[in-house]
Amino acid sequence: MRSKKEILNRSILLKDGHELNIVELGRDDITISLTTGKIILWFGRQAGESLIRNVIFGISSIDSSVTLEQEIICDFKNISKYENMGYVLTSYAKTKGGYRIFYSIPFSKKIALAHFVRSVVDQLREKDIRKTLHWDGSPEKIIFIYNKLKNLDGWKIKRIEYKNKDQNKEETVLI
Repeated sequence: MRSKKEILNRSILLKDGHELNIVELGRDDITISLTTGKIILWFGRQAGESLIRNVIFGISSIDSSVTLEQEIICDFKNISKYENMGYVLTSYAKTKGGYRIFYSIPFSKKIALAHFVRSVVDQLREKDIRKTLHWDGSPEKIIFIYNKLKNLDGWKIKRIEYKNKDQNKEETVLI
């Protein structure tokens, strides 16, 4: 088994004298944009449930501290239903049509992730969706996520942006 250092040294994402700024991975029906503070997921309507599940659970296996804030409007009696699914209530307020609830979906809770995957699949019946995950990322974690997901069918690097440490400029590499 290769060490963490060997994996990092062999990564195609690293470039001497440059620091990773953003890496975009995916295929035609899904894109993941990774920075050190956010992971932005875009799912096209053609994305299948198994692919969505592989991406969400793949990210979770690398960093279970990732979170997503999800807004849901529902009746007051349904608030606990989402908590029972592993969602963490952060705030709520009465609004037209029920209650506007904000939940945090922790990537450390598999039941919450399973329900999140199902909600993404349901939303895709109507339109493409975009979700912003929050994490304490690093170039190393970005590389580990790339290595975890690179073997999915049709997966590729779409774009890499580097920060040039010497000149504090960004350099984009399109692939």
